[in-house]
Amino acid sequence: MASQAMIGWRRLVFLLGPCQAAMLNCDAGELAPLAVGDPVFVCVFMSTQPVKKMVFQIKVEESAELVLKGSALLAIGPNDSQPLYTWVSRSHAGPSHPLDCSNSTEMDARGSYLSCPQICARSAMVAQLTNLVVNLRDGEVSSFAWDNTCSGCAPSKCMQSSQSLENFTEGSEFFQQGTCGVGRDVCVGTPAACDLRVFVTWAGTDKRGRNLISAGSRLSKLTGPTMASLYETLMDGYSLASQAVSGAR
Repeated sequence: MASQAMIGWRRLVFLLGPCQAAMLNCDAGELAPLAVGDPVFVCVFMSTQPVKKMVFQIKVEESAELVLKGSALLAIGPNDSQPLYTWVSRSHAGPSHPLDCSNSTEMDARGSYLSCPQICARSAMVAQLTNLVVNLRDGEVSSFAWDNTCSGCAPSKCMQSSQSLENFTEGSEFFQQGTCGVGRDVCVGTPAACDLRVFVTWAGTDKRGRNLISAGSRLSKLTGPTMASLYETLMDGYSLASQAVSGAR
């Protein structure tokens, strides 16, 4: 069922909490070079007012499903006129504002700490899932890469992400690769089905030189029909669960 973790993926569910924009940080201590199986703290932010943040502990080379509980209600709430974005930060001492990926100097300076912004909702569309690859070089985080595809949906349901967020407003440059979304009206009836899921995999080498291969199983590698089936299963599972709860009342 869609409410359960996908086979081979560890599912982590946390509730989004408020975080003042002036205090955007993800400082859980210095991050030493990592080996396979080592725990890593990552923060996931959402561009609400005030900003929302949640902290997850994941493990190197373990495929993880991070569920941003409550994110759908933010996307379909009364203040949904602005596009909603998420971004990820590893533990570090500096500020954790989203990376400006339209600026190569910025990416060189902060790309090992933070991800580019990733679209969650825009206009009448809400994203249900997205893929994040954590790249290591000899155990050091070198970059985060959103790796998505619209092969599982029609062009009209494909949302593109801005390469930057200036005061949480979209910039003028957008990534070519998009993310599938569903209509907001679908999420009103089953909001839990529209809570964003971030599927995390790994690439590169750990501190012992071992190759990380879990990125080979990332969801964006699936074919179009398989991706479409995954979206349908996600919605059907929550619809059935909702009906069961209603019938039990």
